[in-house]
Amino acid sequence: MLNAVDLSDKNQGLISHAAMTSKRAKVNAKLSAYDPDPMSLDACKKSDDWEYPRQGNPWKQAIMNEIDNLKKCDVFRIIPLSSVSSRTKIFSIVTGYLTQRTEASTPEHEEVDKRKCRMSHGGRKAI
Repeated sequence: MLNAVDLSDKNQGLISHAAMTSKRAKVNAKLSAYDPDPMSLDACKKSDDWEYPRQGNPWKQAIMNEIDNLKKCDVFRIIPLSSVSSRTKIFSIVTGYLTQRTEASTPEHEEVDKRKCRMSHGGRKAI
Protein backbone atom coordinates (compact mmCIF):
# COMPACT_ATOMS: atom_id res chain seq x y z
CA MET A 1 0.00 0.00 0.00
CA LEU A 2 1.29 3.42 -0.88
CA ASN A 3 1.95 6.06 1.76
CA ALA A 4 0.42 8.76 -0.41
CA VAL A 5 -3.01 10.37 -0.36
CA ASP A 6 -4.72 11.50 -3.55
CA LEU A 7 -5.85 15.00 -2.51
CA SER A 8 -8.21 15.29 -5.48
CA ASP A 9 -10.30 12.43 -4.02
CA LYS A 10 -12.26 13.96 -1.11
CA ASN A 11 -13.30 10.58 0.37
CA GLN A 12 -9.76 9.24 0.41
CA GLY A 13 -8.54 12.47 2.00
CA LEU A 14 -11.17 12.31 4.77
CA ILE A 15 -10.59 8.63 5.48
CA SER A 16 -6.84 9.05 5.52
CA HIS A 17 -7.07 12.10 7.79
CA ALA A 18 -9.42 10.26 10.19
CA ALA A 19 -7.15 7.22 10.28
CA MET A 20 -4.09 9.40 10.78
CA THR A 21 -5.62 11.39 13.67
CA SER A 22 -7.07 8.31 15.40
CA LYS A 23 -3.67 6.56 15.17
CA ARG A 24 -2.01 9.71 16.53
CA ALA A 25 -4.50 9.83 19.44
CA LYS A 26 -3.77 6.21 20.32
CA VAL A 27 -0.03 6.77 20.20
CA ASN A 28 -0.20 10.01 22.20
CA ALA A 29 -2.43 8.40 24.84
CA LYS A 30 0.38 5.99 25.68
CA LEU A 31 3.02 8.68 26.04
CA SER A 32 3.12 9.28 29.78
CA ALA A 33 6.00 9.17 32.18
CA TYR A 34 3.63 8.13 34.98
CA ASP A 35 2.29 4.64 35.61
CA PRO A 36 -1.06 4.11 33.85
CA ASP A 37 -4.28 4.34 35.84
CA PRO A 38 -6.16 1.09 36.45
CA MET A 39 -8.62 -0.02 33.78
CA SER A 40 -10.81 -2.26 35.97
CA LEU A 41 -11.95 -2.85 39.53
CA ASP A 42 -9.66 -5.88 39.74
CA ALA A 43 -6.69 -3.73 38.72
CA CYS A 44 -7.63 -1.22 41.45
CA LYS A 45 -7.79 -3.99 44.05
CA LYS A 46 -4.37 -5.30 43.02
CA SER A 47 -2.89 -1.80 43.17
CA ASP A 48 -0.75 -0.66 46.10
CA ASP A 49 -3.16 2.28 46.40
CA TRP A 50 -6.30 0.19 47.08
CA GLU A 51 -6.64 0.86 50.83
CA TYR A 52 -3.50 2.53 52.18
CA PRO A 53 -1.78 4.72 49.57
CA ARG A 54 1.38 6.69 50.24
CA GLN A 55 -0.32 9.85 48.91
CA GLY A 56 -3.87 10.90 48.15
CA ASN A 57 -7.04 8.96 48.81
CA PRO A 58 -7.32 5.20 48.21
CA TRP A 59 -9.08 3.74 45.16
CA LYS A 60 -11.59 2.04 47.46
CA GLN A 61 -12.65 5.42 48.89
CA ALA A 62 -12.88 6.98 45.41
CA ILE A 63 -15.20 4.17 44.26
CA MET A 64 -17.36 4.37 47.38
CA ASN A 65 -17.61 8.18 47.03
CA GLU A 66 -18.89 7.79 43.46
CA ILE A 67 -21.46 5.19 44.52
CA ASP A 68 -22.62 7.38 47.43
CA ASN A 69 -22.98 10.41 45.11
CA LEU A 70 -25.05 8.39 42.64
CA LYS A 71 -27.29 7.17 45.48
CA LYS A 72 -27.74 10.73 46.84
CA CYS A 73 -28.87 11.91 43.40
CA ASP A 74 -31.33 8.99 43.09
CA VAL A 75 -29.55 7.69 39.97
CA PHE A 76 -30.14 4.11 41.07
CA ARG A 77 -31.23 2.04 44.01
CA ILE A 78 -30.11 -1.37 45.10
CA ILE A 79 -32.71 -4.11 44.85
CA PRO A 80 -32.40 -7.90 45.15
CA LEU A 81 -31.79 -9.66 41.83
CA SER A 82 -34.60 -12.08 42.71
CA SER A 83 -37.13 -9.20 42.52
CA VAL A 84 -36.22 -8.39 38.88
CA SER A 85 -38.49 -10.01 36.29
CA SER A 86 -36.91 -12.06 33.50
CA ARG A 87 -38.16 -9.54 30.87
CA THR A 88 -36.34 -6.61 32.51
CA LYS A 89 -33.17 -5.35 30.86
CA ILE A 90 -30.20 -4.97 33.16
CA PHE A 91 -27.62 -2.55 31.80
CA SER A 92 -23.95 -2.58 32.52
CA ILE A 93 -21.99 0.39 33.80
CA VAL A 94 -18.84 1.92 32.41
CA THR A 95 -16.25 2.79 35.03
CA GLY A 96 -13.27 5.09 34.64
CA TYR A 97 -10.41 5.68 37.03
CA LEU A 98 -8.20 8.76 37.15
CA THR A 99 -5.24 9.84 39.28
CA GLN A 100 -5.04 13.61 39.64
CA ARG A 101 -1.60 14.95 40.40
CA THR A 102 -0.57 18.35 41.72
CA GLU A 103 0.97 20.95 39.42
CA ALA A 104 4.34 20.43 41.07
CA SER A 105 4.28 16.69 40.34
CA THR A 106 7.03 15.29 38.13
CA PRO A 107 7.76 11.70 37.09
CA GLU A 108 10.81 11.74 39.37
CA HIS A 109 8.83 13.14 42.34
CA GLU A 110 5.17 12.22 41.94
CA GLU A 111 2.66 14.16 44.06
CA VAL A 112 -0.84 12.67 43.98
CA ASP A 113 -3.67 15.08 44.75
CA LYS A 114 -6.54 12.57 44.64
CA ARG A 115 -7.89 9.52 42.88
CA LYS A 116 -11.28 9.67 41.17
CA CYS A 117 -13.77 7.13 39.92
CA ARG A 118 -16.59 7.87 37.48
CA MET A 119 -19.45 5.52 36.68
CA SER A 120 -21.86 5.94 33.81
CA HIS A 121 -24.54 3.97 32.02
CA GLY A 122 -23.25 1.53 29.40
CA GLY A 123 -25.30 3.25 26.68
CA ARG A 124 -24.07 1.17 23.76
CA LYS A 125 -26.52 -1.56 24.81
CA ALA A 126 -29.47 0.76 25.46
CA ILE A 127 -31.21 0.25 22.12
